[in-house]
Amino acid sequence: MPGWASLVALFACGASGTTTSAISPTPTRSTHVQVLHRVRTGAGPIGITSAFGSVWVVNSEFRVHDRGSVTRIDPTTGRVLATITVGSVPLETTSAAGSIWVSNSGDGTVSRIDPSIDRVVATIDVCAAPEGLAPTGATVWVVCEDDDAVGRIDTSRERMVSTTDVGITPRFALAAFDAVWVSNYVGSTISRIDPATGKVVSTIETASGPQLMLASGGRLWVSATDEPAVRSIDPTSDQVATTVDAGITPDGVAELDGGIWVASETGPDLHRIEPGTGDAAGPWTVADQGSISANQLVLADGATLWLPLFDEGDVVQVTPPGT
Repeated sequence: MPGWASLVALFACGASGTTTSAISPTPTRSTHVQVLHRVRTGAGPIGITSAFGSVWVVNSEFRVHDRGSVTRIDPTTGRVLATITVGSVPLETTSAAGSIWVSNSGDGTVSRIDPSIDRVVATIDVCAAPEGLAPTGATVWVVCEDDDAVGRIDTSRERMVSTTDVGITPRFALAAFDAVWVSNYVGSTISRIDPATGKVVSTIETASGPQLMLASGGRLWVSATDEPAVRSIDPTSDQVATTVDAGITPDGVAELDGGIWVASETGPDLHRIEPGTGDAAGPWTVADQGSISANQLVLADGATLWLPLFDEGDVVQVTPPGT
Protein backbone atom coordinates (compact mmCIF):
# COMPACT_ATOMS: atom_id res chain seq x y z
CA MET A 1 0.00 0.00 0.00
CA PRO A 2 1.43 3.41 -0.93
CA GLY A 3 2.52 5.66 1.90
CA TRP A 4 -0.10 8.32 1.16
CA ALA A 5 -2.87 5.78 1.65
CA SER A 6 -2.26 6.05 5.40
CA LEU A 7 -4.21 9.32 5.19
CA VAL A 8 -7.45 7.53 4.28
CA ALA A 9 -7.18 3.97 5.64
CA LEU A 10 -5.80 2.36 8.76
CA PHE A 11 -2.98 -0.11 8.20
CA ALA A 12 -2.95 -3.67 9.46
CA CYS A 13 -0.56 -4.06 12.36
CA GLY A 14 1.95 -6.67 13.51
CA ALA A 15 2.37 -8.43 16.83
CA SER A 16 3.07 -6.29 19.85
CA GLY A 17 6.33 -6.31 21.78
CA THR A 18 6.90 -7.41 25.35
CA THR A 19 5.63 -5.12 28.10
CA THR A 20 7.93 -4.68 31.06
CA SER A 21 5.72 -2.41 33.18
CA ALA A 22 2.35 -0.79 32.66
CA ILE A 23 1.10 2.43 34.20
CA SER A 24 -2.52 3.55 33.97
CA PRO A 25 -3.49 7.20 33.53
CA THR A 26 -4.65 9.32 36.44
CA PRO A 27 -8.39 9.95 35.91
CA THR A 28 -8.99 13.52 34.82
CA ARG A 29 -12.25 15.08 33.69
CA SER A 30 -12.20 15.70 29.93
CA THR A 31 -12.36 19.39 29.05
CA HIS A 32 -11.67 21.44 25.95
CA VAL A 33 -8.41 23.34 25.88
CA GLN A 34 -8.05 27.08 25.33
CA VAL A 35 -7.32 27.88 21.68
CA LEU A 36 -5.05 30.89 21.18
CA HIS A 37 -5.02 30.87 17.39
CA ARG A 38 -6.87 28.85 14.78
CA VAL A 39 -5.22 29.30 11.40
CA ARG A 40 -6.61 28.24 8.03
CA THR A 41 -4.11 26.18 6.03
CA GLY A 42 -4.38 24.05 2.89
CA ALA A 43 -6.41 20.86 2.76
CA GLY A 44 -5.31 17.91 4.88
CA PRO A 45 -2.66 19.55 7.11
CA ILE A 46 -0.46 16.86 8.67
CA GLY A 47 3.29 17.51 9.13
CA ILE A 48 4.51 20.38 11.30
CA THR A 49 7.78 21.88 12.54
CA SER A 50 9.09 25.05 14.16
CA ALA A 51 12.13 26.77 12.63
CA PHE A 52 13.41 30.17 11.48
CA GLY A 53 10.99 31.97 13.79
CA SER A 54 7.94 30.37 12.17
CA VAL A 55 5.65 27.37 12.36
CA TRP A 56 5.59 25.35 9.12
CA VAL A 57 2.57 23.17 8.33
CA VAL A 58 2.54 20.57 5.55
CA ASN A 59 -0.75 20.35 3.64
CA SER A 60 -1.19 16.97 1.91
CA GLU A 61 -4.03 18.34 -0.28
CA PHE A 62 -4.41 14.89 -1.86
CA ARG A 63 -8.20 15.24 -2.14
CA VAL A 64 -8.15 18.53 -4.02
CA HIS A 65 -4.81 19.08 -5.80
CA ASP A 66 -2.11 17.08 -7.57
CA ARG A 67 0.51 18.93 -5.54
CA GLY A 68 0.61 19.86 -1.89
CA SER A 69 1.81 22.94 -0.08
CA VAL A 70 3.47 24.27 3.06
CA THR A 71 1.92 27.07 5.11
CA ARG A 72 4.34 29.35 6.99
CA ILE A 73 2.82 30.95 10.11
CA ASP A 74 3.94 33.69 12.49
CA PRO A 75 3.51 31.95 15.89
CA THR A 76 2.99 35.25 17.72
CA THR A 77 0.15 36.61 15.63
CA GLY A 78 -1.13 33.49 13.90
CA ARG A 79 -0.77 35.28 10.55
CA VAL A 80 0.01 33.24 7.42
CA LEU A 81 3.32 34.53 6.02
CA ALA A 82 3.58 32.35 2.92
CA THR A 83 2.09 29.37 1.11
CA ILE A 84 4.67 27.34 -0.80
CA THR A 85 3.83 24.69 -3.40
CA VAL A 86 5.80 21.44 -3.06
CA GLY A 87 5.39 17.91 -4.46
CA SER A 88 2.58 15.37 -4.55
CA VAL A 89 1.01 14.34 -1.22
CA PRO A 90 3.60 15.89 1.12
CA LEU A 91 3.59 14.42 4.62
CA GLU A 92 6.41 15.46 6.96
CA THR A 93 8.92 18.25 7.41
CA THR A 94 12.10 19.14 9.28
CA SER A 95 14.78 21.83 9.28
CA ALA A 96 18.45 21.29 8.42
CA ALA A 97 21.30 23.05 6.65
CA GLY A 98 19.51 26.40 6.70
CA SER A 99 16.46 25.00 4.92
CA ILE A 100 13.05 23.42 5.37
CA TRP A 101 12.78 19.86 3.99
CA VAL A 102 9.48 18.23 2.99
CA SER A 103 8.82 14.59 2.05
CA ASN A 104 6.46 14.15 -0.92
CA SER A 105 4.97 10.68 -0.62
CA GLY A 106 3.04 10.75 -3.89
CA ASP A 107 5.97 11.37 -6.23
CA GLY A 108 8.94 9.97 -4.31
CA THR A 109 10.75 13.27 -3.78
CA VAL A 110 11.95 15.62 -1.06
CA SER A 111 11.55 19.39 -1.49
CA ARG A 112 14.12 21.84 -0.11
CA ILE A 113 12.71 25.26 0.79
CA ASP A 114 14.85 28.36 1.27
CA PRO A 115 13.19 30.24 4.16
CA SER A 116 14.75 33.54 3.07
CA ILE A 117 12.67 33.56 -0.12
CA ASP A 118 9.91 31.03 0.72
CA ARG A 119 10.53 29.02 -2.42
CA VAL A 120 11.52 25.45 -3.31
CA VAL A 121 15.15 25.59 -4.45
CA ALA A 122 15.71 21.85 -5.00
CA THR A 123 13.60 18.74 -5.61
CA ILE A 124 15.44 15.51 -4.83
CA ASP A 125 14.42 12.10 -6.14
CA VAL A 126 14.56 9.66 -3.24
CA CYS A 127 12.49 6.48 -2.87
CA ALA A 128 9.00 4.96 -2.74
CA ALA A 129 6.60 6.80 -0.42
CA PRO A 130 8.99 8.98 1.59
CA GLU A 131 7.60 10.03 4.94
CA GLY A 132 9.57 10.72 8.16
CA LEU A 133 12.64 12.96 8.15
CA ALA A 134 15.51 13.30 10.63
CA PRO A 135 18.60 15.55 10.33
CA THR A 136 22.10 14.69 11.56
CA GLY A 137 24.85 17.16 10.65
CA ALA A 138 24.98 17.55 6.86
CA THR A 139 22.58 14.62 6.36
CA VAL A 140 18.81 14.37 6.21
CA TRP A 141 17.52 10.83 6.73
CA VAL A 142 14.30 10.05 4.87
CA VAL A 143 12.06 7.08 5.65
CA CYS A 144 11.08 5.11 2.53
CA GLU A 145 7.81 3.53 3.63
CA ASP A 146 7.16 1.34 0.60
CA ASP A 147 10.81 0.26 0.30
CA ASP A 148 11.16 -0.80 3.96
CA ALA A 149 14.28 1.35 4.05
CA VAL A 150 15.76 4.67 5.10
CA GLY A 151 17.65 6.89 2.68
CA ARG A 152 20.47 9.32 3.45
CA ILE A 153 20.39 12.71 1.70
CA ASP A 154 23.65 14.64 1.42
CA THR A 155 22.44 18.21 1.91
CA SER A 156 25.49 19.75 0.22
CA ARG A 157 25.05 17.63 -2.93
CA GLU A 158 21.24 17.61 -2.77
CA ARG A 159 20.98 13.93 -3.59
CA MET A 160 20.24 10.64 -1.85
CA VAL A 161 23.55 8.81 -1.57
CA SER A 162 22.67 5.55 0.21
CA THR A 163 19.88 3.47 1.75
CA THR A 164 19.59 1.20 4.78
CA ASP A 165 17.07 -1.66 5.04
CA VAL A 166 14.97 -1.51 8.22
CA GLY A 167 11.69 -3.15 9.31
CA ILE A 168 8.30 -3.55 7.68
CA THR A 169 6.51 -0.32 6.71
CA PRO A 170 8.71 2.28 8.42
CA ARG A 171 7.02 5.59 9.15
CA PHE A 172 9.10 8.02 11.20
CA ALA A 173 12.71 8.76 12.15
CA LEU A 174 14.35 10.58 15.04
CA ALA A 175 17.98 11.52 15.70
CA ALA A 176 18.83 11.13 19.40
CA PHE A 177 21.40 9.47 21.69
CA ASP A 178 24.00 9.39 18.86
CA ALA A 179 21.71 7.24 16.73
CA VAL A 180 18.92 7.42 14.17
CA TRP A 181 15.76 5.63 15.32
CA VAL A 182 13.13 4.40 12.87
CA SER A 183 9.61 3.25 13.81
CA ASN A 184 8.46 0.25 11.74
CA TYR A 185 4.69 0.41 11.84
CA VAL A 186 3.68 -3.04 10.57
CA GLY A 187 6.81 -4.70 11.91
CA SER A 188 6.11 -3.42 15.46
CA THR A 189 9.81 -2.70 15.92
CA ILE A 190 12.24 0.19 16.27
CA SER A 191 15.44 0.10 14.19
CA ARG A 192 18.51 1.77 15.69
CA ILE A 193 20.99 3.00 13.08
CA ASP A 194 24.58 4.11 13.58
CA PRO A 195 24.66 7.39 11.58
CA ALA A 196 28.41 7.06 10.99
CA THR A 197 28.13 3.69 9.23
CA GLY A 198 24.50 3.74 8.12
CA LYS A 199 24.01 0.23 9.54
CA VAL A 200 21.25 -1.09 11.80
CA VAL A 201 22.89 -1.94 15.13
CA SER A 202 19.76 -3.01 17.03
CA THR A 203 16.14 -4.00 16.37
CA ILE A 204 13.82 -3.48 19.34
CA GLU A 205 10.43 -5.15 19.61
CA THR A 206 7.82 -2.70 20.81
CA ALA A 207 4.08 -2.12 20.87
CA SER A 208 1.91 -2.67 17.82
CA GLY A 209 1.85 0.22 15.36
CA PRO A 210 4.78 2.38 16.51
CA GLN A 211 4.70 5.92 15.12
CA LEU A 212 6.12 9.16 16.50
CA MET A 213 9.13 9.26 18.82
CA LEU A 214 10.57 11.71 21.34
CA ALA A 215 13.82 11.83 23.34
CA SER A 216 13.20 12.94 26.94
CA GLY A 217 14.66 12.16 30.35
CA GLY A 218 17.31 9.87 28.90
CA ARG A 219 14.67 7.68 27.27
CA LEU A 220 13.23 7.23 23.81
CA TRP A 221 9.44 7.55 23.99
CA VAL A 222 7.41 5.86 21.25
CA SER A 223 3.67 6.22 20.59
CA ALA A 224 1.86 3.14 19.27
CA THR A 225 -1.59 3.69 17.79
CA ASP A 226 -2.61 0.04 17.69
CA GLU A 227 -1.61 -1.03 21.23
CA PRO A 228 -2.70 1.63 22.23
CA ALA A 229 0.21 2.75 24.40
CA VAL A 230 3.26 4.95 24.77
CA ARG A 231 6.48 3.10 25.60
CA SER A 232 9.85 4.30 26.76
CA ILE A 233 13.07 2.62 25.60
CA ASP A 234 16.33 2.75 27.53
CA PRO A 235 18.99 3.62 24.89
CA THR A 236 21.75 2.12 27.03
CA SER A 237 20.21 -1.35 26.84
CA ASP A 238 17.81 -1.02 23.89
CA GLN A 239 15.07 -2.50 26.07
CA VAL A 240 11.52 -1.32 26.71
CA ALA A 241 11.46 0.23 30.18
CA THR A 242 7.90 1.50 30.65
CA THR A 243 4.49 1.14 29.03
CA VAL A 244 1.95 3.93 29.62
CA ASP A 245 -1.75 3.88 28.79
CA ALA A 246 -2.25 7.34 27.30
CA GLY A 247 -5.65 7.28 25.64
CA ILE A 248 -7.09 5.98 22.40
CA THR A 249 -4.82 5.88 19.32
CA PRO A 250 -1.89 7.90 20.77
CA ASP A 251 0.23 9.37 18.00
CA GLY A 252 2.05 12.72 18.16
CA VAL A 253 4.42 13.35 21.08
CA ALA A 254 6.10 16.56 22.23
CA GLU A 255 7.85 17.82 25.37
CA LEU A 256 6.64 21.00 27.07
CA ASP A 257 6.33 22.37 30.60
CA GLY A 258 8.23 19.40 32.04
CA GLY A 259 5.81 16.85 30.63
CA ILE A 260 5.37 14.66 27.57
CA TRP A 261 2.25 15.58 25.63
CA VAL A 262 0.54 12.91 23.54
CA ALA A 263 -1.93 13.76 20.79
CA SER A 264 -4.51 11.17 19.86
CA GLU A 265 -5.98 10.49 16.41
CA THR A 266 -9.36 10.54 18.13
CA GLY A 267 -10.66 14.04 18.80
CA PRO A 268 -7.82 14.95 18.84
CA ASP A 269 -7.35 14.65 22.57
CA LEU A 270 -4.26 15.44 24.63
CA HIS A 271 -2.72 13.45 27.48
CA ARG A 272 0.25 14.43 29.63
CA ILE A 273 2.84 11.92 30.83
CA GLU A 274 5.25 12.67 33.66
CA PRO A 275 8.56 11.33 32.24
CA GLY A 276 10.04 10.55 35.66
CA THR A 277 7.18 8.40 36.89
CA GLY A 278 5.18 7.45 33.81
CA ASP A 279 1.99 8.80 35.40
CA ALA A 280 -0.51 10.02 32.80
CA ALA A 281 -3.33 12.57 32.98
CA GLY A 282 -6.09 13.55 30.59
CA PRO A 283 -7.81 13.60 28.23
CA TRP A 284 -8.24 17.21 27.18
CA THR A 285 -10.16 17.66 23.94
CA VAL A 286 -8.72 19.98 21.29
CA ALA A 287 -11.34 19.56 18.56
CA ASP A 288 -14.27 17.35 17.58
CA GLN A 289 -13.05 15.74 14.36
CA GLY A 290 -13.93 12.28 15.63
CA SER A 291 -11.54 9.48 14.68
CA ILE A 292 -9.33 10.15 11.65
CA SER A 293 -6.85 7.96 9.81
CA ALA A 294 -4.00 10.46 9.72
CA ASN A 295 -1.03 11.11 11.95
CA GLN A 296 -2.14 13.58 14.58
CA LEU A 297 1.08 15.43 15.25
CA VAL A 298 1.73 17.89 18.03
CA LEU A 299 4.42 20.58 18.12
CA ALA A 300 5.78 22.35 21.19
CA ASP A 301 7.18 25.82 20.43
CA GLY A 302 8.53 26.57 23.89
CA ALA A 303 5.33 27.88 25.49
CA THR A 304 2.35 26.47 23.59
CA LEU A 305 1.25 23.44 21.60
CA TRP A 306 0.29 23.36 17.91
CA LEU A 307 -1.87 20.67 16.32
CA PRO A 308 -2.90 20.31 12.67
CA LEU A 309 -6.60 19.43 12.29
CA PHE A 310 -6.47 17.18 9.26
CA ASP A 311 -10.19 16.95 8.51
CA GLU A 312 -10.84 20.66 9.06
CA GLY A 313 -7.95 22.28 7.15
CA ASP A 314 -6.78 24.25 10.16
CA VAL A 315 -3.93 24.31 12.66
CA VAL A 316 -4.60 25.35 16.24
CA GLN A 317 -2.33 26.83 18.90
CA VAL A 318 -3.33 25.94 22.46
CA THR A 319 -2.08 26.57 25.96
CA PRO A 320 -0.79 23.53 27.87
CA PRO A 321 -3.90 21.95 29.43
CA GLY A 322 -4.19 22.00 33.20
CA THR A 323 -1.62 24.79 33.69
